[in-house]
Amino acid sequence: MALAQNVDETDLSHPIGWVFEQRARVAIAAMERRHFRAQYAPTKAAALQAILDLIPNDSSVFRTDSVTLDQLGFLPALRARGTNEIMYPQEKDGQGNNIHGDYDENKELYFKLQRDVFSADVYVTGANAITLGGQIMSTDGGGNRVAPMIFGPRKVILVAGVNKLVDDLDAAFRRIRQFCAPVNVKRHLDMHNRPWYGGLPCAETGVCSDCDHPRRICNYTAILENSLPRVADRINVILIGDNLGI
Repeated sequence: MALAQNVDETDLSHPIGWVFEQRARVAIAAMERRHFRAQYAPTKAAALQAILDLIPNDSSVFRTDSVTLDQLGFLPALRARGTNEIMYPQEKDGQGNNIHGDYDENKELYFKLQRDVFSADVYVTGANAITLGGQIMSTDGGGNRVAPMIFGPRKVILVAGVNKLVDDLDAAFRRIRQFCAPVNVKRHLDMHNRPWYGGLPCAETGVCSDCDHPRRICNYTAILENSLPRVADRINVILIGDNLGI
C-alpha cells in the first residue's frame, strides 16, 4: 500500500478528536447505566442546540458561573429565544464585576438569589470532572453550585468538554485540586476584580496545599454516583468534543 504523501504531522486534531470521542462514548454508556441521561455533541454549536432542546418554553432557568456555558454562548442564545425566565446571580458586567455588587457588601441579596435555584424548573451548570465509569464530580467554595445538582430543580443540565474526562475518582479529585482550583482562583483574581484571592496559597504557587485560608474555594465536593431510576430524566449530561472550561 502506497504511503500518503505530504502528510501534515503538525496537525493531530483528527486522531486526538477520535480518541476523545471514543472516551466520551464510554463515559456516556456508563452514565446511562447509572440512570443519568447523557449525549455527545461533536461541536460547540451542536452542544448549544442540545441544551436549548432540553429547556422547555416558559420554564424558569437558573444558570451558574460556568466558563463552558460562556464559551458556548448559552445566555445570549437563551435570551434571544425570549421564552424563559432567567436567573443568574453571578452575571458580570463588561469589566468583570458582578452586576449585583460586591459579595461581602450584599450577602443577604446573594443568599436570596442563590436559594432561588431550588425552585427553578431547569438548572444549567458545568462539571469539574467526569470519570470513564460515569461518575460526576464538582467542587465549590460556598456549595451553591453543587447542592442543586443533588436536589431541588426539576431538571439539571450539566455541560462539559472532553477535557474533563478522567479515569476514576482519584484522578477527578487530583484534576480539581491540582488544576481547576488554581486556575479558577487566578481567573477570579485577574479577571473579576477580586484581589482578596491573592492571599490564597494556590494563587501564589499554582499548587494546591490543602489550605485553611478563609477564601478557600474548594470547600464542598459533590460526587454524583447514580440517579434514582424514577427520576432518571432529571440529570442530563452533554459531553462536548472540544476543550472547554477549566
